[in-house]
Amino acid sequence: MDVNSYMDVKSLCRVCNNFVSASLFRLHHDYKQMVCPTCFSGKTKQKEEQERELKQQEIKAAKAKPRGWDADDEYLEKMARIKREENQAQFTKIAGTNEVKAQCSACKYVFKYDPFKKKPYNCPYCNVEVPKLKNYNLL
Repeated sequence: MDVNSYMDVKSLCRVCNNFVSASLFRLHHDYKQMVCPTCFSGKTKQKEEQERELKQQEIKAAKAKPRGWDADDEYLEKMARIKREENQAQFTKIAGTNEVKAQCSACKYVFKYDPFKKKPYNCPYCNVEVPKLKNYNLL
C-alpha cells in the first residue's frame, strides 16, 4: 500500500460545495479563497449563469400567462399549436413544373408530389399517407 493514498484528504469547496482532493485546491483572485479546479477554471460561474437565465425565462413565461391559467389551459394551448402546425402549408411550388415539394408530417422527409395525379400516395420514406393539398393557389 502506498502511503500517499492514505494522505489524500478530501476538502469541501466553499463555492460549489463539492468534495475534492485538498492537493488540487488553488487560490482564486476573485473569490479570495482556496477553490477546487472547476471553480478556478470558471465552470461553476458558467453553470450559475445558465441556471439564472433559465429562471428568468421561466419567470417571463409565467408572467405572460393570465390569472387562472392552469394545466387544462396549457393542454388546450399545446393542442391548438399542434393543430396550427398541421394546417400550415406543407407544400411549396416548384417553379416551371406542375409538381410541388411536400414535407411529410410524420418524418419531415421532403419529396416531390404531383397534385394532379396525386402521386405518390404515401411518403417514400416512412409510408405515411400524404395529406390532401388544400391550397390550389400553389399550382
